[in-house]
Amino acid sequence: MADTPKRVVPVTITGTVQPDGSVKFSASPEPVSIIKGSSNVLIVFTLVADGYRYARSKAIELKTAQADFPYKSWTISDTLAALYDSNKNVDEVAYTVNMVDPKGNPVAYDPEIKNGGGGGGPGDSTGDE
Repeated sequence: MADTPKRVVPVTITGTVQPDGSVKFSASPEPVSIIKGSSNVLIVFTLVADGYRYARSKAIELKTAQADFPYKSWTISDTLAALYDSNKNVDEVAYTVNMVDPKGNPVAYDPEIKNGGGGGGPGDSTGDE
């Protein structure tokens, strides 16, 4: 069932404290793989990093505009953000996770989304709702 199209794709952004005291970020999964044929996908990002929070706007920001992502991300809470993906095109999409550290300084992390393509857009129905 690994190839079953999914409507909600969870992603965890984790901050790990390094021996020198700095924080290194990672995403799981990395890259985010959107299965071919999935449409109207909501990618949901959970932040797990003590004292860090998502930016209030543009928590998830594409490096370049993409037709598959017609809406800006939503910052739902300090540790939860979401991004809509129509997944119409096969593409590798670079994005930035914008966060704020415990002192209020901006922090960015740059992972990737791999779209499998073949999805529909807003209002499209696959009959499996």
